[in-house]
Amino acid sequence: MRLYTPQPKDKKGIKFIDCPVYGDCLMVAARSNWQAWSCDRCPNLELKIVRGRIRYIAPYYQLLAEVYPEFRRKYEPIMNFFLNVE
Repeated sequence: MRLYTPQPKDKKGIKFIDCPVYGDCLMVAARSNWQAWSCDRCPNLELKIVRGRIRYIAPYYQLLAEVYPEFRRKYEPIMNFFLNVE
């Protein structure tokens, strides 16, 4: 499976740290001197490999969300998006 190139957006938003190209996107944002960046609408998030990874780690995210309310606020939107998309 081929991943798309990094495509971060220069805006504040959700970041998916478990994406296989997260590190590349982070480098793009750092080299561009962005104050914030987002994974919103990245085509990599539509790939089966990324969705599979999210479904695999979802129980861990849910446990952390129960223990740490601030974690829930940060990651719940992205988890809901992926767990409800087929």
